[in-house]
Amino acid sequence: MAAAARLAAASRAGLRRAWHASSSSSSSSPGSSSAWAEDLLRRMHQHDAWDRFYAEQGRAGSGPGHFDWFFGYRDVSPLLRSVLQGLPSGPARILDVGCGTSALGLGLYQDSARPLDISCLDFSPLAVATLRRLLEESPPAPHHPHSRLRCHLADATDLSGTFEAGSFHLVLDKGTCDTLLRCPQGPGRARRLVAECLWVLRPQGRLLQFSDEDPDARLPFLEQAGGADVTVREVGCSSGICYYAYLLGPRRTPDSAGSSGAVPEQGR
Repeated sequence: MAAAARLAAASRAGLRRAWHASSSSSSSSPGSSSAWAEDLLRRMHQHDAWDRFYAEQGRAGSGPGHFDWFFGYRDVSPLLRSVLQGLPSGPARILDVGCGTSALGLGLYQDSARPLDISCLDFSPLAVATLRRLLEESPPAPHHPHSRLRCHLADATDLSGTFEAGSFHLVLDKGTCDTLLRCPQGPGRARRLVAECLWVLRPQGRLLQFSDEDPDARLPFLEQAGGADVTVREVGCSSGICYYAYLLGPRRTPDSAGSSGAVPEQGR
């Protein structure tokens, strides 16, 4: 219960900081932003709540733009490069789940010297439409000529209708698992997300989660959700909240050697 209370408090603080930052040019009052944060906190598992957020964020910023929770691409680009170097050589497929309008996938697309096939996925139609519009209006140039960047409208807790098992070398999750842990269904939906992310990973693939949840709570959760070889490092602290990067892979079983990847039972 103590961990849940910390999560709720961090959620409210983070949402309010995000809203104030995105609405600096608007007339939104502290009271209205507080009410908005509480509403989103109760409905994080519903895409229409996120549609409302991205609509409000677009109005506050005088038009659509990239919005990153926790921190931006540049803050974690050295870590991302290090993780990419640890993957098998050659082209790499990357999935960014719950991408919203983040520039995380875009940053990798523009910076990586190795060819990347990046899929940005979200269940908010408005978020995906906004991200596509941003990419169409200002087409980014990839660092490698063979890199690709695509957007997908889908639910990260059910990836089987969009991708095949063992499709990706790296899955990125910046705050998506956190939002599910804070929704009414809580750990059940979050475990499903982790299981789906592990299911689409290749045998040597990695899931990289960015979170503001303390390791004493997140590490056991990830292991129980089917993760293996979980490691953690602190990314940095802001306004009294520390952010962490959790790196893990799919759990291997003796009969999964040479297969497209181990599939946690609770995830399929």
